Amino acid sequence: MTETLLGFLKYIKGSYTGGELFKSSRLLIVCGNESADLDSVVSAVTYAYFSYIRDPSVQVVPVVNILRADLNLRRDIVWVLKKGNIPHNLLYFHEDLQDMRKRFKGPIEAILVDHNESQSLAKKVVDSVVGIIDHHEDLGLHKDIPERRSGPRIVTPAGSCSSLVFNFWNEMFKSAGGARIGPDALSLCLGALLIDTSNMAYKVEHPDREAHATYTSLLPNVDFQVYFDQIRQAKDDIAGLSLRDILRKDYKEFVFSQTQGSLKCGFASVVKPFGWIHTQFPDQQIVEACEKFVDERELDILVILTSWTDSKGQFQRQLALYAKERPSIEVSSKIAERITTILKLQPIQILDASCENCSFFAQLNTNASRKQVVPYVQEACKTL
Repeated sequence: MTETLLGFLKYIKGSYTGGELFKSSRLLIVCGNESADLDSVVSAVTYAYFSYIRDPSVQVVPVVNILRADLNLRRDIVWVLKKGNIPHNLLYFHEDLQDMRKRFKGPIEAILVDHNESQSLAKKVVDSVVGIIDHHEDLGLHKDIPERRSGPRIVTPAGSCSSLVFNFWNEMFKSAGGARIGPDALSLCLGALLIDTSNMAYKVEHPDREAHATYTSLLPNVDFQVYFDQIRQAKDDIAGLSLRDILRKDYKEFVFSQTQGSLKCGFASVVKPFGWIHTQFPDQQIVEACEKFVDERELDILVILTSWTDSKGQFQRQLALYAKERPSIEVSSKIAERITTILKLQPIQILDASCENCSFFAQLNTNASRKQVVPYVQEACKTL
């Protein structure tokens, strides 16, 4: 049995290509969320690997919940994979998930990591959810998982979902007398933790401290600060990307219930301030890009969330809302009113000319990431 992550991925690829994977009575995948950030990708890949280390007879295919071509937008993930000598062709994407559905006639079962409700293509392809490890708001779904004993159902606060994944399997290994975990997998987990917690300085919870202590013990030759700085530099590098690519690089969408009907909202996280964006793209390009983005995804409202560390070392956030049609513009304005207090929003001017479709704010509550903003917007929609 191979002990490295790279060896495991090569083994699964051989089983997939040769068709052995499809001879089972069920096909088991582990799927990250639709934003496919480093935490989500690492959580999926390492969950499958740790499962293999525990029981090689159970093959779990890790799926990255985006198109293959979109991985290159995520330069931090590309950098981490390259450092770990893990080629992209050993990973599985939307195209592969569609291929699995065509080739496999039995049920496709999924463990969800970094989300607790199926998203994107997986929502259409997966027959049943048999496990969840997540650090987002618990939507209360699939609560019968423990009764079915099909997999874990862990939904609890953590700075990084990868910490929950690692701790879950590490406890399993300890109870079984230990296991040899490849350093390539540990490095991936460490990278996700450092990025999600800004090197253990932000949104750190007990599971993160527990995982960090283990990484410190098992990776004594790794300079955590240097590793964090390298990944952060790659993550913040969005130079040369179109505004459409910047918006879809880290993107999620939700359908929220209103008093009457529903509202489809997209949430794009961006690693640069609006001022930087405006230096790259003039007013007309920003408005047109938002309009096309909304049309492309049939959104009612697009929410853009920026976060960055300024020249004084202070962490900053901003928020913008874009709506195209008059009814959506009015709803957008009401949502902004309802979330202003909790997010401590202050209006700011970004565009040179006024635009009724766009509203920009400084978000003084810098503790609220997308993970918190989405439920706030959802609650606001319920009152409309």
